[in-house]
Order: sequence, then structure tokens, then C-alpha cells
Amino acid sequence: MKRILIAIFSAGWILPLGAAASVMFQFLIAEVLPRLTGQQPVNSFPFVQFSAQAFTGACIWLGSVILYWAWRVSAAGLSPAIQDTRNA
Repeated sequence: MKRILIAIFSAGWILPLGAAASVMFQFLIAEVLPRLTGQQPVNSFPFVQFSAQAFTGACIWLGSVILYWAWRVSAAGLSPAIQDTRNA
């Protein structure tokens, strides 16, 4: 169970990053493209603000993952290169 939680923590930052990219592309399709064709889109969803918040969350999450793994490697007293050769 612990390994599953560590894996989810380590890779979970990809979800808010993907959401940020998806919402930004939806903004381009729903807001920018109609304006380029001369139409006035009617939409009240704050695409850019949500995308920025999701991107910020992903960056903070990724930073905490990097800090966690740096702490784990330094606590073991081995550099990643040395650790790979000792486990082989």
C-alpha cells in the first residue's frame, strides 16, 4: 500500500498539468477561434485563471516530489548513480 501511495504522489502532478493544458486548449477553441472569425463568444468560465491555478498546483506538487526524492536519496547516503550500480 505504501508503494502505491508513493507512486501516486510521485506521478500525480501530471494530472493538474494535463488539466491546465486541456483548459488552455479549450480556451483557444471556445474563445480565441470565434474572435478570429469575427464572432462574439458568450462564455463565463475563467479559462486562463483556472489554467494558471492548475499549472501552479502542478509545479508546487512537482517541487514537493523532487524535494521528497532528494531527501530520500540523501538519507540513504548514496548518489543516484552509485545506488544504481550497487543494486545491479
